[in-house]
Amino acid sequence: MVKISEMTSIVGASVSRGSDLLTIVDSSADETKKITVSEFFRVTENDDLKAWTNSGAYSITSATRDSDGVITTASVLWPDGSAGTFTRTTKNATFLTIDAYTVTHTDSGKTATQPAVTRDASGNVTAQPALTVAP
Repeated sequence: MVKISEMTSIVGASVSRGSDLLTIVDSSADETKKITVSEFFRVTENDDLKAWTNSGAYSITSATRDSDGVITTASVLWPDGSAGTFTRTTKNATFLTIDAYTVTHTDSGKTATQPAVTRDASGNVTAQPALTVAP
């Protein structure tokens, strides 16, 4: 059985994005669900974007930095070839690093948001809120 979150594509299937239905078996809840192909792709796109963002899989192609040398905005290139924009939303003035940011994925129209992390007295991250993807 393959989990929805582990599927990255439907190979050889004759379905189109839209209202075609996929039957999904949720073994953890012992139930079967039907979702549209569009819903399926939205789930996998969000999972891919979260994984890429969390791992820093995008490449910075150009960046603007503040007077401390910390990135404020940057153009990025994603593993699938899409462009995007990284925007720092919270700078840690004590440790001169980024605590929160957004990064867009132009081809999907989605934005990944990392809310501000919490740091200890040495600057180590002690709490990192979950990354979100919208829309």
